[in-house]
Amino acid sequence: MPVTTVGIAGITGRLARLITHHLLALSPTLTIKGYCRDLSTATSYPTLKNITITQGDPYDPTALRHFVSGCDVVICGFFGDPRLMTEGQKLLIEACEAEGVKRYVAGDWTLDYDKLQYGEHPQKDCQKRVKEFLQEDGRKVKGVHMLIGIFYETFWSDYFGVFRPGEGEGVVMRYWGTGEEVWEGLSYDDAARYSANVALDEEAVGVVTFLGDRKSTKQLAAEFEEVYGVAPRLDCLGTVEELQTKMETTREKEPQNIFAWLADNYQTYIMNGQTYVPTKLDNGRYPDVKPLTFKEFLQNHKVEELNGLYTKAAADL
Repeated sequence: MPVTTVGIAGITGRLARLITHHLLALSPTLTIKGYCRDLSTATSYPTLKNITITQGDPYDPTALRHFVSGCDVVICGFFGDPRLMTEGQKLLIEACEAEGVKRYVAGDWTLDYDKLQYGEHPQKDCQKRVKEFLQEDGRKVKGVHMLIGIFYETFWSDYFGVFRPGEGEGVVMRYWGTGEEVWEGLSYDDAARYSANVALDEEAVGVVTFLGDRKSTKQLAAEFEEVYGVAPRLDCLGTVEELQTKMETTREKEPQNIFAWLADNYQTYIMNGQTYVPTKLDNGRYPDVKPLTFKEFLQNHKVEELNGLYTKAAADL
């Protein structure tokens, strides 16, 4: 039976809004049920009769069951603290079980966290626990886990500290290691396109992997020059081992100040190659999606926009 009803928890989030847009583009008669904490954040949605949005608490089992009732698949668009990403998702999964939902798209869209040990990257422990929960014996709802590396928008933001757009010293691209270590990822919009296809594909279960490109910092600097006519100055910050030491030292001193070390935590396990996604991609499963490469992404944006794209990824919807 084709998918006729999709539930999206956290529907007002950036990625969830893009997924909603692409779901309706693929299937205009699709019924979409949304769930959010505050209906006032849903005012940007088009007033279409096939979209209904319910306000509710992510920890309310009764409200969650009402939300997922009648859905063929539920997508988790939660992004937040560890309690929401673990307990909130488990409650949502249990609601899906109780209401006979067939598939659950977990709140992943990230690097390959299966290759991490618990505690190495605390932010990914939540996703590991949710995946294990979905794999427990007797579980009826089937989990779907999307691996995409990083979002291009995040790479060009201040988050990783790689790209410095200028202000006196000129454009700078900073790196740890040799500069040959690879970044792999996908744009927000392409991640949403693949997510919409996955949601409508009843055969899509387990881990699915999508990438738009894989490039090193030095390769990206060369592509930046090709697109904008400006050669970034390359600035080496140290070895990957020194990055890991810096991250671990900061984390030990300020364990509760997650923003002091989280970006370094991500970058450590990307630059050391530990969390690269599987080489066998699922891009070919949905040939109508033509993901942007890093260079094509740059060609679509002015240089002065790059730093702010992370916060504006879904602003036009």
